Amino acid sequence: MMKKHTVPDVNAWNLHQLARAVSQHANDIKQSCSIIQEAYQWAEHFGEQVDKATFKPSVKESLQVAIIATTEMSLDLPTAIAAILTPAFLAGLIKEEAVEKRFGAKATSILKELEALKRYRLRNDTIRNYPHHPDINCHHIVAILLQMCDIIRVHCSGVALENLDSELVHSSAQLLLDLKYFYIPLSHRMRMYDIQTKLADFWLKHTDTLSYYAITAKLGMTKMKRQQKLNLIAEEVQAALQTRGIHFIIKKRIKSVYSIWHKIKKLKISFDQVHDLTAIRIILTNMDGKTLQEEKVACWRMLSIISNLYKPMCNIMRDWVSTPRDSSYESLHLTFETYKYGQLEVQIRTERMDYIAEHGKAAHWRYKYTL
Repeated sequence: MMKKHTVPDVNAWNLHQLARAVSQHANDIKQSCSIIQEAYQWAEHFGEQVDKATFKPSVKESLQVAIIATTEMSLDLPTAIAAILTPAFLAGLIKEEAVEKRFGAKATSILKELEALKRYRLRNDTIRNYPHHPDINCHHIVAILLQMCDIIRVHCSGVALENLDSELVHSSAQLLLDLKYFYIPLSHRMRMYDIQTKLADFWLKHTDTLSYYAITAKLGMTKMKRQQKLNLIAEEVQAALQTRGIHFIIKKRIKSVYSIWHKIKKLKISFDQVHDLTAIRIILTNMDGKTLQEEKVACWRMLSIISNLYKPMCNIMRDWVSTPRDSSYESLHLTFETYKYGQLEVQIRTERMDYIAEHGKAAHWRYKYTL
């Protein structure tokens, strides 16, 4: 499997592995592999026939986009085919009728949407009005997701932005505007948090490079090592709660470079005042039939258990269970000193509270990317 946060190595990732990623059943792999092989060879054929100066994107790069689409977003075979054929199609080397005859209507429709998006220029209020867009359809969304995949490919490859060469995205200046006002808020709104993090970090790296590298230097370790530390903390917490027979779900989050930068700017604080670099969210389940007061008591009981495990930093606490925010957001937030692993923010809420936080008027995307 491809490791996240890295650009796919096409030499290590053969077409058979891509076929496995897009196949729902083992019996489908052989047919999927045959279709992908046909698309890859077809794209290579057109790439060899044209002047490299006018047709720069390689088939390997479009295959990387297909791999990201299938592994990061779980997109299907027609989408992978569209990704592979995109450079040749947008360059006018492959005709719509030929694609539909070989690979079907869905791959063709996605390519047509990509062609339309290439001409489209986003406005600052696009994300706000997007759900009401009259021309929105499933393939339009998939085309946007493929654009996100190509941005991630560029980000992970380490290519200098001034040397950006892609058929899926515009100039570097336009790309950064589109990221800020559309792709980052949209991916967050769709709850594609890992994708949103990569896009936001990419944007920050190229708009405030000094801040980006200053924050990464202060973090002092890679994202993978930070995640490993958080995993160990989550295991400790999980073991402590399970021994008490509590029904719960744990979600883990390490704060991205962009999120750290955003908080520093918004609150006008220093890096050392950011206390939620790592966080876990404990969601209490099996609370059906409980009164609001019983839910509050359960949250406070949970906080007491965690306080026996780690040292609470009582000056860094937010109680939105006793007094919900105006947006109806309810949650307990308290920062702890974990002794071995540094500071940890713990958020505690019930399933009902979590639903309001994720889908209701308290949803994060409604306020986080007000630009």
